[in-house]
Amino acid sequence: MPSLSTAWKILRDLGLSWVLKRLSLAAQIRFGIVKRRLPLQNWGFDSPYWRGSRPGENSTTQVLKNRFFFDALPVLPGATICEQADRVLSGEWQLFSNQWLPLGFPPDWHLNALDGTRIAIDRHWSEIDLKAIHDVKFVWEINRFSVTYLLARAYAASGNECYPQAFWELVEDWADKNSPNRGVNWTSGQEVALRAIAWCFGLRTFLKASSSTPKRISRLLHMIDVHGTRIAGFIDYAIVQKNNHGVSEAVGLFTIGTVFPELELADKWLGLGRALIESQTRDQVYEDGSYIQHSFNYQRVFIDCLVWAFRLGEVNERPLSKNSYAILERATQFMLRFCDPATGRMPNYGSNDGSLVLPLSSCDFLDYRPSLQAAHYVVHREFCFEKGEWNEQCEWLFGVESTQRGNNRGPHSRVEIQRNPSTSGYLKLAAHESNVMLRAGRYVDRPSQADQLHLDLWWRGENIACDAGTYLYNAPRPWTNALAASAAHNTITVSDRDQMTRAGRFLWVDWAQADWMEYEVGDSCRVIEAWHDGYEKVGAKHRRSVACIPEEDCWIVVDDILGAFRGALRLHWLFANYPHEWRSNELRLLLQTPVGEFQCCVHSEQPKTATLVTGGMACVSAPGISNFTSQTRGWRSLYYGQKDPALSLAVETRAQLPVRFVTMFTPSSVRSIKIDEAAIEISADGEMYRLSLRPAGSQRIFSDVGRSVAASSAKSKM
Repeated sequence: MPSLSTAWKILRDLGLSWVLKRLSLAAQIRFGIVKRRLPLQNWGFDSPYWRGSRPGENSTTQVLKNRFFFDALPVLPGATICEQADRVLSGEWQLFSNQWLPLGFPPDWHLNALDGTRIAIDRHWSEIDLKAIHDVKFVWEINRFSVTYLLARAYAASGNECYPQAFWELVEDWADKNSPNRGVNWTSGQEVALRAIAWCFGLRTFLKASSSTPKRISRLLHMIDVHGTRIAGFIDYAIVQKNNHGVSEAVGLFTIGTVFPELELADKWLGLGRALIESQTRDQVYEDGSYIQHSFNYQRVFIDCLVWAFRLGEVNERPLSKNSYAILERATQFMLRFCDPATGRMPNYGSNDGSLVLPLSSCDFLDYRPSLQAAHYVVHREFCFEKGEWNEQCEWLFGVESTQRGNNRGPHSRVEIQRNPSTSGYLKLAAHESNVMLRAGRYVDRPSQADQLHLDLWWRGENIACDAGTYLYNAPRPWTNALAASAAHNTITVSDRDQMTRAGRFLWVDWAQADWMEYEVGDSCRVIEAWHDGYEKVGAKHRRSVACIPEEDCWIVVDDILGAFRGALRLHWLFANYPHEWRSNELRLLLQTPVGEFQCCVHSEQPKTATLVTGGMACVSAPGISNFTSQTRGWRSLYYGQKDPALSLAVETRAQLPVRFVTMFTPSSVRSIKIDEAAIEISADGEMYRLSLRPAGSQRIFSDVGRSVAASSAKSKM
């Protein structure tokens, strides 16, 4: 139970209505109301569940015809797809789009692949304490039946009947081991919905396969019917979450009700699902297109769910509203602003649980192009990227229509924005071959990480200064959602505190609020200045100013910490684990990236120490710091459940405010750097740049930028 102080802050930040709804739902579980509404039962495969008589072979096939995305399967290159599908048939399973584990075929559906424990199936799902499980996502992952999409793709590529046969064997074994409402695989309505959606896809893909017998089809329809009952029976919990759970469960109901009108409750589920899709879409996307969960990966989940629902509505002549299409367009354009077109990658920003709900391409999990291409196509019927392997998702959802389109991007492919939208807390500056994203959010919905003024830097498609990601939601200390902390981000921490107060694994109170301004200095130097109030409770305020010299891909970050505070201050930068050279006397880090050398140089007038850590162990440390270890420092997680070493640079001081840190990021073409607290001088390719700085506490920190021919270059011309 939270303390009275924390309870008050939850009430203050989230509102009385939200708290009362959560308490009501908790009471429904505690007093057995949910268990009575959704009781333990057997499947009852022999009981009638259609409106009329159960259809026979011919009518079953007719019922399922022309109510899905495609009439014919797409033509796919088969080697890699079939190799992966064959690994599943041999007992290997890919978790979170990355790691392969030997789990058997069929697998143990109640095994926690993270620690090898088996979850008991002797109780109703509402009686299971998920917090006692070492990250239940490692149980749920294979139970989503995402493997259906891989088997479907392998079948489309090869026509081999072993893949539909494998699908049916898995479905039947799952039914044997998971009777309705018994065990952990019924706990999450979202997991139930995503499993039902995958089964719908598999049923339609394998409909004409010899292994798709009338009996199997009939049983699967009953299982989907029971899934619909489970989703609808506790969907209020998903709605009150105010996240992608509500959208995915709404799409699950909409799918079942649309594809299977013969089911007794189909009309009810269709209507409820449609209404919730419309309302959740309206409520979960901000004016600038960013998402309520403050996470790029969760925004992709939201987009994939909507694309599925929109297309399903179209082919069944039940289109969603124009307003919902407009909101999807807004969300897609927002993502396109931050998506690297050459790689499809996005900043690893916000919570990331490894979800990829429509794995319909051979692209990596980190590649967002399949989802964004399909989203753009469903709105405009044109592409936002040139054609490539990321088009496969469009081929499944839109069939021949999409394959006959030309290769060129359409006029709506990207909306160019010269200035950051005034409502946005996601700020972008672009240079010649680089760009940065700065986070300066003003929260009206609960944050997922304490990351105000975090900065991501990209150069030539490489994520130079990066976000650590998530790794695990529930793990032994210190790894329980550890990378959500302020100290893991590229920002300032004061007095070793988070910017906000952690009140649970996924809950923060005392929300830090940010604001920002944007201006130009000289002809081409754009500047963003942002600040937040997260440390006002200890008498400090962090203000970050970011400027670039676009021709040189040179970035200057000035961090001013203002106020009456005296104590520990820490500037942190996280880099990919490149080969590197550390020059301690200059506080300069040289990174040997795959696309060239890049460097980071830090300056402060204060006495300071610096540590460079990778994988929890010190690479180098400043005098006076020895044998440094920190379990959670020097890591990043690109895929859920996997962490890899990264370079963590921390510069620390103990001082009376104000204090200023200046960080320079430049390619190796910048030969000379001179930094003090009043000016920055750099020399690159014969050009000299001088940026003048106002004192800490001033607005518009960058006061002037000058450009001239470097002295050495001028002499060479004489």
